[in-house]
Amino acid sequence: MSKILIVDDDPVMRKLLAKAVSRLDAVVFLASDGIHALDALRCNNDFDLILTDISMPVLDGRQLITTVKGDPKMSHIPILIMSGVVRMKDIADLLDLGATKFIPKPFNMKTLREDIVRTLETSKEKEKETIS
Repeated sequence: MSKILIVDDDPVMRKLLAKAVSRLDAVVFLASDGIHALDALRCNNDFDLILTDISMPVLDGRQLITTVKGDPKMSHIPILIMSGVVRMKDIADLLDLGATKFIPKPFNMKTLREDIVRTLETSKEKEKETIS
């Protein structure tokens, strides 16, 4: 069973995402901003995936990506980023920082679940290659 951390400052969006992700037989953890996400990650860094919004108060998605990818204990965790207002250059910059995939808002929940499953499978394949 996968452990997925959902980070979004909008409580309605968190609830919708949690419902969609829980259908994947995953354990879902919720955070309202990047600070809460980092607290959760530092207490328990065996998450399999982070699904985060970009625009959030306190610590935004860009800062979250930078911090996670800069920490050797967490850098292996794939990060899917979501946003409704981002330019192509911003998307490229986020991917350069270490985000795994960009998902534009609004999105189709079925497609989102497919992206999550594909990302988790790819991550597990990489982990097996590293162990061998």
